[in-house]
Amino acid sequence: MRNRYCRTLAAVVAATAGGLSLAAPAGIAGAATTTPKPVVYWLEQGAGNPYWTAQHMAAAIAGQRLGFSFRAFGVANETPSDQASMLEQEADQKPALIMVNALDPTTLLPAIKYSLSKGVPVLSLYSNIPQATASVLFDEQRTGQLAAEEAASFLKERYGKLTGTIAVLGGVEGQPTSDNRAGGFTSYVKANMPGVKVVAVQYTNWEASEASSAMEDWLTKYPNLSMVYGSSDTLTVPAAEIAQRENRLCLNSPGKNWTSNPSCIIFVSVDGFFLNDDVNGTLFSDEMYSPQWTGYVMAEDAAKIVEHETYQKTELLDSMLVTSVNASCALNMQNAMAGHMATFDFTSGPTLQDVASHYGCKMVSPPS
Repeated sequence: MRNRYCRTLAAVVAATAGGLSLAAPAGIAGAATTTPKPVVYWLEQGAGNPYWTAQHMAAAIAGQRLGFSFRAFGVANETPSDQASMLEQEADQKPALIMVNALDPTTLLPAIKYSLSKGVPVLSLYSNIPQATASVLFDEQRTGQLAAEEAASFLKERYGKLTGTIAVLGGVEGQPTSDNRAGGFTSYVKANMPGVKVVAVQYTNWEASEASSAMEDWLTKYPNLSMVYGSSDTLTVPAAEIAQRENRLCLNSPGKNWTSNPSCIIFVSVDGFFLNDDVNGTLFSDEMYSPQWTGYVMAEDAAKIVEHETYQKTELLDSMLVTSVNASCALNMQNAMAGHMATFDFTSGPTLQDVASHYGCKMVSPPS
């Protein structure tokens, strides 16, 4: 599994080698260009995360279809103050709009106001920032709750009742996306699973290496750990690899779970970036976000603002629950999105569930 993970990571990052600057594809062949296209920027939280890169590529495709040029920016080890300075610098370049995935909305707020004063709209991604022109984000509390509901079913199947211990891998402490995604899970456990104890919540700065280090520590500190909930596949899968190395990985397959390995650990996750690990049983469940679908939808919202069309001030997106029931179909759809991004029909429904149903996937959780 480790080799597969590394190859996937390298292949996606190679698509934007040299940094997170991604130019939109050229205009449709044969089309006459009489005026320059609007330019839309995406200011990221950092560099190197394959999920981010996939989103940027989909946004570039949306730009090609919708008539704007696209560029993504970010730097490794970016701090909130770095990001705020970059936003002001980008606003001075007068793009048509700046999309921003805020590291810290509070730190970024003066830069957002600066951008607006320069006449450059700001679309906040993954955080609800009322001062921005608009915000588009996932309902992270719902995501965490659905993940916890599914986790409860696995613990009950394992022990015959709701009991056990869970450790949580978070992203960046204080960041709304990370806090709400982890908090939705832990709040549900506390309110509805009194026999289950959350023994650790470790923030990782969305770094796979930090998730792996946390897992190594937990294997020693919590010898009876039942489950790990990861806030992103890019954290959960590396942690699962550490458990596998020590023969502590539960597989979602008869005869390869706790029945044959009583000390194994169940892994449940969010974002669905590595859906192959749901298919092979490494992950028992996932909350699929689809970076391609998400990037395209967020770019659509940007285009509405740029073109002075009606848009939502705050748009909430719903994740899609993936289990063994629909994992293979979800993976096929994700591969079709990634491999045929220029032609995939991202507009077959307003929700990811609608797009998946149109593709032929079974829904195991209804849209809220």
